Amino acid sequence: MGDQSNKQLERVKKIVKKAIITALKPIIIIGLIICLIAAFICSIMYAITLDTGTLKDGSWNNVPYASSQYGSNITINEDGIASTEISAQEVWDKLIENKSNITEYIKKPETLKKLLNAEMITNFLDTRQNPDAPIDWDSINSDTESKNIQGIIKLKRAMVDGQVKTLVYVDPDTFQSYIDEYNATGSETAKQLALTHFTIEKGYAASNFGTGETITAGTSVELPSGLGSVHSYMGWQTITSTTSTQYKLREQAGMNFDDEGFARINGRYVIACTSTYGNVGDYVDFYQEDGSVIQCIIGDIKNQSDAGCNEWGHLNGTCVVEFIVNKDTWYSTDKGGTAGSMHINPGNQGCHPEWNQNIVKVVNGGSYFDNPNFGNESISGNGTTITLPSTGNATSSGSSGISGGSATINGETMKWPVDSTNITSYFGVRNDPTNTSVTENHGAIDISVPTGANVYATEAGTVITARYGSPTAGNYVEIDHGNGYISRYLHNSELKVNVGDKVTKGQVIALAGSTGKSTGPHCHFEIRYNGVRVDPLNFKYDNGMGNGMTGFGSNPDEVSTTNKYYAKVATWTEIFDKLESNDPEVETYKKITYNMTTTRINYEEFVSGYTMPFEYLWSFLMVGQEEAFVSELADLVYGSEIEITVHDSLSINTTVNTDTYTKLKKVITKDVNVNVRYEDDVYTYDTEGIPHLLYVKGGNENRTGGPFEDVESHDYKTVHTVITKTNTIEIKLTKANVWIVEYTQQFTRQKLPTQIKIQDLPQKDVPYSVTPESVDGNDSRGLAEKYRESVESAFSALHDRASATITSLTSEYYTSVINRNINVNSKTEKTIYVASPAKIREKVELTDSDNNFVKIYTNANHAKNASNIHSAADWLYLLLSQNSSTANMVDITKYLLYKATNFDYGVLSYDFSVYKPENFKKLYDKFSNLEGVPGKIYNFLLSKGVSTAGASAILGNIQEESNFEAKATNTNGGNGLCQWKNDRFKNLQAWAKSNDKVWTDVTTQLEFMWSELESKYPSVKNKIMGATEENLEYVTWYWGRFYEGFFVGTSFEKTKNNTAQRYQYALQWFEQVK
Repeated sequence: MGDQSNKQLERVKKIVKKAIITALKPIIIIGLIICLIAAFICSIMYAITLDTGTLKDGSWNNVPYASSQYGSNITINEDGIASTEISAQEVWDKLIENKSNITEYIKKPETLKKLLNAEMITNFLDTRQNPDAPIDWDSINSDTESKNIQGIIKLKRAMVDGQVKTLVYVDPDTFQSYIDEYNATGSETAKQLALTHFTIEKGYAASNFGTGETITAGTSVELPSGLGSVHSYMGWQTITSTTSTQYKLREQAGMNFDDEGFARINGRYVIACTSTYGNVGDYVDFYQEDGSVIQCIIGDIKNQSDAGCNEWGHLNGTCVVEFIVNKDTWYSTDKGGTAGSMHINPGNQGCHPEWNQNIVKVVNGGSYFDNPNFGNESISGNGTTITLPSTGNATSSGSSGISGGSATINGETMKWPVDSTNITSYFGVRNDPTNTSVTENHGAIDISVPTGANVYATEAGTVITARYGSPTAGNYVEIDHGNGYISRYLHNSELKVNVGDKVTKGQVIALAGSTGKSTGPHCHFEIRYNGVRVDPLNFKYDNGMGNGMTGFGSNPDEVSTTNKYYAKVATWTEIFDKLESNDPEVETYKKITYNMTTTRINYEEFVSGYTMPFEYLWSFLMVGQEEAFVSELADLVYGSEIEITVHDSLSINTTVNTDTYTKLKKVITKDVNVNVRYEDDVYTYDTEGIPHLLYVKGGNENRTGGPFEDVESHDYKTVHTVITKTNTIEIKLTKANVWIVEYTQQFTRQKLPTQIKIQDLPQKDVPYSVTPESVDGNDSRGLAEKYRESVESAFSALHDRASATITSLTSEYYTSVINRNINVNSKTEKTIYVASPAKIREKVELTDSDNNFVKIYTNANHAKNASNIHSAADWLYLLLSQNSSTANMVDITKYLLYKATNFDYGVLSYDFSVYKPENFKKLYDKFSNLEGVPGKIYNFLLSKGVSTAGASAILGNIQEESNFEAKATNTNGGNGLCQWKNDRFKNLQAWAKSNDKVWTDVTTQLEFMWSELESKYPSVKNKIMGATEENLEYVTWYWGRFYEGFFVGTSFEKTKNNTAQRYQYALQWFEQVK
């Protein structure tokens, strides 16, 4: 019975199970279908998100591409206003026109502008006339048609007296006028105006001064800010010690002077400097602020124990370089050869004014005695030799000197800018024509012409400005001639060209007028070389005008400036020099020299790590799907405060040399010839004994006497007082209260203890010279007269009458100095700013008093955003990693999400020290997921700011050269990634050795390659920095032609077959990194 029941129960279970399976089968199938559909939808959403959120080059329906175009070419005009080429409204319209899905994420163009500009504002200076006033961001972002960008970086200045002032922007011409007035007159008003303002200028492609070879490896010395803008000189013939190294160098290398009188060895300027930079005979390159290099060789070492000389140079380091020159042509012989009595100092108008800027770095490349032929050779490329041309006084080490189109060479004359030759105001110091009580330095010539007269381009080039400028300039045109030279034409009534136009020499570019600051119609014709004004009459023109031999030529296929902007602030030196003496042979004087120059500030390097890229906000918008959330993140940026402070230090060196001495002035009068006429009366006597004059008899006799000696003793005192006031600056980021951290660094003004040094320096007596100092026929001491009197007296005693006359004499003059003592009283007073350790506060806590990412993320109003991001965090990370601007932000994002949710996203701690300005480069260690050597090359190039297309062009060339083998060599002598050969390979080896590396190291080769680009091939560097997909083939060709140098020819179309395979490789790399 029991068995029967169990069987029935099992039968029922099977029936029920079968029924359940039968019933569930369609449900399971439906569930699987739903899962598949869900997975399919997710994959579609993933693909859409990835497609929408990552850059698609050239696609105007892609928001990241549109944003890149918005910020790709930002210019800053002379009013200090930064602007984009395209407005936010135009970006919005093009996205809509190209059927972008932007409206699914952003509802209106005002929000787009807010997100776009959030990336921009932390990278630009606040140039408003009242920079401390609040900024109305709502008003700015609501004007979507405006192309202007408002920066938030404030420049401040901690003055010597302890005051901290916010600097106010002024246009470059006005800023320069403050400096010119101070230098000409010492005006305290002009000085304060210069110190409380700043201006902005574009960077220039680097040039080399000197015709030697640039040092590519060696010991580098970084100089503090504000040093090296003053230059002096000394005569090389004064080096006479035959046992000295100086003399050995001079004799062994040969004492050659160029046409200007500068001493040269191997094309380099021979200079004197302190031992900080090397020893006599060392090759040294002095890098100026604009990147240009003065190629030198040390011919003498300056004594650091001299008053006012420190380890950097004289005048408290403001004078680093003392040029050695031809004493015969630079010194005035009629004034005893006193330095400065004839020739102006280098760096001033008329003698290389382009050197009037600070020196930032010095590179020592070894000794002449080890390598006497360095720089004698031309620069070798891979497979051919390219001899670099010189332009004026500079050699552009990155250009082949060949250009297509309407380029001209520097041997031709230039076009005179107008038809008139009536120059009404010349280059140099003058009275301001609108205010004759004010002196100004007129950095141009004014040519009187009637209104409406043609104004011609003096050379071929590219128009970089055509607008109504400052109230001073009026309507003006600027033309970049591509070789460091820029010409300017001011006060026009009408402009005939636009920015970007290519103009030919002699083309009409404007009609003359009297706009701006002008007293009548004229053409203000100005020429600048690397940003420094030079006299236009230094060149030769087609109508015979000008004092030069030729023109400066042009290369209109290039531009002289880069896309980088710098702030400029003023620094100053004042020298009071007074000589007093009761010695009639000492020429007394009193003079004050005022020298104000500028220091450039690369402000972007202080703030680059604080940027919130548009792609960062866009990635959150793609994944979080909430416009309000990213809008509030952008608000964090708009609430940022960034301050860069210029800290003034003042050093006052007072040196009083009191020279007391006794002069013994000896006169020896000899060969005194005296003619004596004497008479005797002959009488006869009568019988009464009365005498009667019978006749007079007499005669003449000559007597010679001497030598006679007389010594006079005179006590003298000469006091030489020199007071040198030197303003040096230290530029630091002092505040960055930004979206992710608050960085602060405090500086305290300190007056250092006064240093006084008093010493007596007894001097050896100076004996009389063997030969007389001078000889004449004057009886200055009456010695001959005394002899005459004695002769006359003697004859008078023997004769009735006698008269003696001096007929000739010789007087010799001698001087001896005895009991000489020089009392040196030196006093040094310094006021400096001392830094406290920088502080960083992480803005990641819910308890923070100010708003931050974590507080916004955890706000209940953004719960949907948080949910979406949590569920698709990997999508967010992928989007961030796909864009070069955000690839470095994945870890900080994971940490922020962890702080907001306490959920482990993979990063539980973060080193916020990377947000110190000096560590910003660490934020950009990796930009792509390319592996191996190509990845190292690509990431290195992007870290230098090279565009994706530029990096791809280089990858294509290196693949063909060496197939990415750092150890590769070939039978032609090529070595390494770029197949360097001959001297370039030797330079690579030296570079590696100086850095304790082997030359086969990939990073070492990349660093060497970059040093070559910066020093020898700036035009190639400019090409790769600005490369785009559209000109990828040309840039690949340009690299092969002018950096690799493995073929000749300048026509791209005729020679591009040489780089055809390289271009194919470059295309493949470009597609892969995209």
